[in-house]
Amino acid sequence: MAESENPVVSQIVNAGIVREHFGYWPDFHDAEIVKVIFEAHPGYRASVMFVIAAFEITKGIDERGYYKLAKHCDIKLQFTGIQEIEFNDFGHQNVIFGLTLEESGSNIKCTFDSSVGMDAVIVAEEALVLSLTPTKQ
Repeated sequence: MAESENPVVSQIVNAGIVREHFGYWPDFHDAEIVKVIFEAHPGYRASVMFVIAAFEITKGIDERGYYKLAKHCDIKLQFTGIQEIEFNDFGHQNVIFGLTLEESGSNIKCTFDSSVGMDAVIVAEEALVLSLTPTKQ
């Protein structure tokens, strides 16, 4: 759990959906990007939507010695008004070390720090959580 929330999170439309599920805004360590959709929209407002299979890593240990996971969910996170994008190495598995958010002028910059597969950096006018769907593991 993060000690203090990144102030950029407050700029994400519907961020409260994620906060409500986890009790905080997660760092997305070991989350997997399972789907990416690029769309063109009128008025030069391209967007990209990521489906992130996320969970909480608890302090508990299972019988195999692994940390127990909880709060599994799929989060649809969309960026609109893309100003810059780098997108590489999307493959059959796309696990991230974490997701970093920062201000870039009046835009939001999101960096997906790759562990395996996809590596991406997006600078966009807006970020929004489209949905969060609890899943079973």
